[in-house]
Amino acid sequence: MQDEPEDFKIIECLCSWYDLLGFGQPLMDSNWDLNNEQCESQLKRIKSLDLSYINTYSSAHGTTSFSLNDGIILNYDIDDNILNIKEQIVKVLDDLVLEYESLNVRDVRNGFPGVRGIITFGHRYNYTHVESTYSVSNNKTLAYHPQVFQMNTAFSKAYIMESSGSKSGIAGNHLYIDKFLINSMEKILTKKKDDSPEYTIKREINSDSSTIHFTFYRDYTALLSLEFDKSPVEYNFKGIETKLYKYINRQSRQDQLAQEAEFRRAQRYLQMEKEEFGEEK
Repeated sequence: MQDEPEDFKIIECLCSWYDLLGFGQPLMDSNWDLNNEQCESQLKRIKSLDLSYINTYSSAHGTTSFSLNDGIILNYDIDDNILNIKEQIVKVLDDLVLEYESLNVRDVRNGFPGVRGIITFGHRYNYTHVESTYSVSNNKTLAYHPQVFQMNTAFSKAYIMESSGSKSGIAGNHLYIDKFLINSMEKILTKKKDDSPEYTIKREINSDSSTIHFTFYRDYTALLSLEFDKSPVEYNFKGIETKLYKYINRQSRQDQLAQEAEFRRAQRYLQMEKEEFGEEK
């Protein structure tokens, strides 16, 4: 993060944009009349998914979410003052992937096309520190301008790339992760700090050469491994020149620790039951 005057502070951030596929066509077919019966299934769709509560996993790390029609934005600011910032950004990336999986699985299960998403890296700038204004004169006018999304290049890029669609090679209900994000995270993770663990990103191609793994390590511990289609989408549009990796699967230490904690909890309850029944005898 750069040192800037308080009135011109540029903040680095991770940002994702998840969009419901096939949502707009019924609205266009009904001339954008929400009272038309063609729109009813789509309204039930967003009500069922309840996008206002999409932030189940990443909220613990300070991720901000904002729902916009049939899409959801999630943003995480990178703060170098946080003691464990390196490990935290790996957890945030893991959580953003989980947010996508949860949303996509639930939408497909309900019989809809699913969700397409982009996760990338960029900057943001607050041009005002006032997030909402209210007109006292008529007690009705409200202006809302959240700081996180006032000038956010990461969101802009994610939205542009996702909106490019199949003509740019971004098709189907898939999650795409920007190579620029991986490279930017690598710079942050490998920046040396005194007495801090060593963080690395290891790239491995599967033996059948069909997929590639990006694994994030803290010393010798694998924190997160993401599996992608080996051939990325070459993207070059509106000043965005990058590669987008199509996500396939993940393995996470967060999951492993949660499973171990749940196993220990179950063992404790089992022991308590044994002791209780033993005393009754």
